[in-house]
Amino acid sequence: MVLATAGASAALAQAARAAREHLLLTDPHSELAQLVREGNAMRPWFAPLTARQAHVSELVAVGMTNTEIARHLGISVRTADAHVMSIFNKLDLHRRRQLAQWVIRSRS
Repeated sequence: MVLATAGASAALAQAARAAREHLLLTDPHSELAQLVREGNAMRPWFAPLTARQAHVSELVAVGMTNTEIARHLGISVRTADAHVMSIFNKLDLHRRRQLAQWVIRSRS
């Protein structure tokens, strides 16, 4: 899908809005455990990602850079870069806006 520059900006803004409307995973491990207890984890919205990768993908969707993600999560920038690259590889994506769109589709 090819978007003009204005379209890409609009898509990213929409992704950020959509991610803010949903609760972000603030504590992915305990929230995933809660889903398992409730019997809702057969296929979580973020499959095939890990809970940590889902958390990182949401932060990308709201427009955070890898540096901001690292600071937010208390990890190194290099680790944040590795998470983002792993997410791109797992989902066969190449752009941050594609990931933001994937988060929106998966959460709905």
